[in-house]
Formats: sequence, C-alpha cells, structure tokens
Amino acid sequence: MGNENLYSFTIFFSIYGSLTIMIKENPDRRKQFLRLLFFLFVVLFCFSYDGKVTAYNTTLYAFSYKYGFISRAFIGSLFQGIDYLVPWDMMSYTHSVLYTQVVTALFYVLLLWFFSFILKQLPGEAGRGTKYAELIIVAYTIYAVPMFACRKNFGRVDIYLVGLSLLAVVLIVKNKGLFLLPVIVAVCVCIHQGYVFMFFNIILVLLIYRIFSPKSEHKFLFILCFLLGSALFLYFEFFSRTNGEAFVDEIIENATKLSYKGDYHETLIDHEILGIDLASEEWDFHKENFVQFPIYLLLMSPFLYMLFRLFGEIRKRVETTGEKIRYFFVCAGPLTLLPNYILKVDYARWTFAVFTYYTMVILALLAWKDRIMEESISRVAQIRQRYPFVFLLLPYLLLFSPLWDVYMCQALKRMSDWINVFVHFM
Repeated sequence: MGNENLYSFTIFFSIYGSLTIMIKENPDRRKQFLRLLFFLFVVLFCFSYDGKVTAYNTTLYAFSYKYGFISRAFIGSLFQGIDYLVPWDMMSYTHSVLYTQVVTALFYVLLLWFFSFILKQLPGEAGRGTKYAELIIVAYTIYAVPMFACRKNFGRVDIYLVGLSLLAVVLIVKNKGLFLLPVIVAVCVCIHQGYVFMFFNIILVLLIYRIFSPKSEHKFLFILCFLLGSALFLYFEFFSRTNGEAFVDEIIENATKLSYKGDYHETLIDHEILGIDLASEEWDFHKENFVQFPIYLLLMSPFLYMLFRLFGEIRKRVETTGEKIRYFFVCAGPLTLLPNYILKVDYARWTFAVFTYYTMVILALLAWKDRIMEESISRVAQIRQRYPFVFLLLPYLLLFSPLWDVYMCQALKRMSDWINVFVHFM
C-alpha cells in the first residue's frame, strides 16, 4: 500500500465522522453534504495526482478525422481543432498536459454538479433515499476522483465517456432533451468504440426501465440509440482501418511531439491505424489479471455480498411482468462487459465501469423515488445493526484506490508480484 493511500486513509477517516455529525445537525443537509464531498474531492485528488500523461493518452491526440472517419479520432480532432483556433502551437507535451488538466477539472465539476442534481430530486430531510444516495455517492467518489488523477488514467478517454453518460442520465431522469441521447451515443462511440460494452448499458437500461413502466415511453429512442451505437461500433472495428499506411507517418510525427520525450505509443498506432492484431502480445497481461482479479474479488467480498443481497431483495418485491423485465436488466446490465473481461486486459477499467453502472442506475432510480429500489436498499442497510463496524467499509475502499488499467491498483500489483516470485521459486 503506497504512502498516498495511507495519508488519504488517515485524513479521510479523521474528518469523516466529525463532518458527518455537522451534516446531521445542520438543517440544510444537501449543502453541507456537498461541502464535505468537495473537501473529499480535494483530498483524494491531492494524494492521487501525478501530473503526467502517458504515451497511450497523448498518442490519441495525434489521431484526427482529417485522415478519414477512423477509429478513436474524435478527441484528437477536438484537440487539433483547438490548436487551429488558438494563437499558440498546441502540438507539444506541455500543452497536451495542460489540455488534460482542463478536461479533468471540468469532469470533476460535472461530477459534483451531477451529484447535486441527484440530491435535489430527493427529499431534503434525511429520508432513506437521501441517506442511501449519499453513501453511494461517497463510495463512488473514492474511486472516481483518483481514477482520473493517477498516472495510469490521467487523460484516458474514459473520462469523456463517463462525463457524457452523466449528462445522459440527467436527461433521462428529467425526461427532457432526450433528442440529444443519440448524439451522445454517437459521440461516445466515436471517442472509443469500447463504450458499447463499458458505459452504453447505463443509457439502454434506463430507457428499458421507462419502456416497461406503466406509461411505456421511449421505445423508438431505445431502438435508435441501440442501432446507432451498434452500427458505429461495427464500422470502427471492421471497416475504418483500410488505408492507414498512407498517413501513419504523419500521425507518428505528431504523436512524437505530443508525448513525453517523444516516446509515443507504438502498439496503439499499430492496432488502430494499421489494423495489426495484437491479441497474442497480451498474454502476459492476462496472466496478471488471472492472479490479481480473484484476489480483488475476495477483498471486495463485503460489497459483493451487499450487492447480491440487493438483488435478492429486489427479486422478492417484483410482481408484475413489467417490473420483472425492468429489474432483470437493472441487475444484469454490467453483463455487457463480459466480452471485455474475456478478450481484453484492462480489468481495472472494466471494474470501474461496473461501479459506474450501478452507481448511476441506482441513483437514477432513487431520484425517481422507485419503491422497489428504496425498500430493497433499506433492507440491505439493516446489516449495520448486526455488524456495527460496517461503516469502516468506506475508508477501506481507499486501500484499493486508485484503480489502474491492466493492474487493478498499487496494492494488488504488489500482492501479485509477491505471488509470482513465490511461484517462481517453488
């Protein structure tokens, strides 16, 4: 466990109790909670921020639609569009870091605004929906803030996918501006086609929930979003890498300018621009996953227990066919990530996508004051009567934050290294 995790653990644990008491005693609970949350954002960021953008993330800034409708070129086109508009040269590592800092700051502002929006939909007093939403928000913050501040993911395009998904959830919850959903889906798949497996489930499941509600809304919108996302995914996966040899040299030249000491990400260009299959080169990473991920699941077993308890409580309460269909998809939504877990190696990113899904969907249902979700969470929350120290699970999450990419986190990386050394000498 790194020093930054120890410091974060100590500071968070010391302030959490006192500030929580302040919130309970203050009549304006939401504002006090948001102040606590802002402070938590600052603490987590300070002990996670590294200030370096990896070659993988800077190399993507060199991709552009001027080479055609190619895979993962949306952010690079945006970056180079800014370069065209501003009076200084953006094509340098210094400016790629500055751009990433601005985007990350805007994401944190958006995340805080989203949490504030959700809390506004809930009762102002300390009702059960409000209390559960606050706990979920704090737990997600512990992972989300360090996730995009640490070196592994600072500048990772996942930050755009999560941010746009937050906006989509707001539109669906408010039931306004839904014509923007297909636009959000198209932009997200253009940013990274992996969105279809990672965060697309949030939009689809919330639309399914509305389709099978008594009012039966948004069938056409669901079909349009699904077909649009699927079509763009298939295009980028199979048809967008036809003439990469014609412009790969220029992309490499720009990637060299944008990356630290000119060290661009060669395999990213090989795969996304030249269409070279790199699956065979990832076997060593798979072996890391096979060691780390089971340990991580074991260490997260208290949270998994509560999640499956929640599924069980929901199952007891669904009655009509519509409720059964809605809640089947609510519970099973993250199964869209199975292809990633089977074929890809960034297990920490896939796990963060699972956290994001359940956080966003549960918060949306609480904002809708969904009876089944409120009652089910209420029953799960009763475990604190049997286990009075269950509140320690929130700071416990700090031990495994930030999540990385192939490697789950610093603590799991060290554990797996020890296991590999032990097995080697056996």
